[in-house]
Amino acid sequence: MGNRLFQISLIVSLLIHSILIIYLSHVKQKSVKKISKPIEVVYREIEMQKILKPKPSSKVLKLIKKNESKHHNVKILSKKHDMFSPIGKHIRDISKFSGRPKLDRKYIPKITPRDTQRKISIPLLKSEKITNPRYLSYNQSIRARIRQRAYTYVNHVNFVAGNVYLTFILASDGLLKNLQIIEEKTSANNYLRQTGLRSIQESSPFPPFPQDLKYPELTFNVVISFEVKE
Repeated sequence: MGNRLFQISLIVSLLIHSILIIYLSHVKQKSVKKISKPIEVVYREIEMQKILKPKPSSKVLKLIKKNESKHHNVKILSKKHDMFSPIGKHIRDISKFSGRPKLDRKYIPKITPRDTQRKISIPLLKSEKITNPRYLSYNQSIRARIRQRAYTYVNHVNFVAGNVYLTFILASDGLLKNLQIIEEKTSANNYLRQTGLRSIQESSPFPPFPQDLKYPELTFNVVISFEVKE
């Protein structure tokens, strides 16, 4: 009796398990079929919307027409009317159109033409104590150098007659030192005084001393004489 019950229960369990297995296999097949379906991509054409530009107003149209007419009315000069044309036959004298230039007398520089009656001289002073021929020759070359420079200032309205006494020291290498005017012996205007100082300053450096003049430095006294003969 017990064996029969066991057999019946075994058969029932087998049936239940077989039913479950069959059901599960059927469900799996359905899911695989659903997944195996290909994915379809559908393209839809989208119509582009046309952007309509707003029409300009009548006032704007009138302004545009006016500007166009101005540009069209521009005239280009031909070569015949171009007075700056590089072509030889069309070159014109610009001075004919501009006229003669007018000078304002207020701005005309005060310079007079060179007058042969204006003279500058630098004589040898009698007080010179050195009688060495080498020294006298060197002294003469110094005075000639200063005189030549002074003549660059002769053509000026303030050039008048006068005498400027000056003293200065020269080192053996020709270097200028201690230039000054001897006021008590000078009779000249400010222009002649400045001319005397500049003539010596701008003549420097002077030539070195001759070999026979073995002095570290020498003092020179000169008088620059300005003459105006009528």
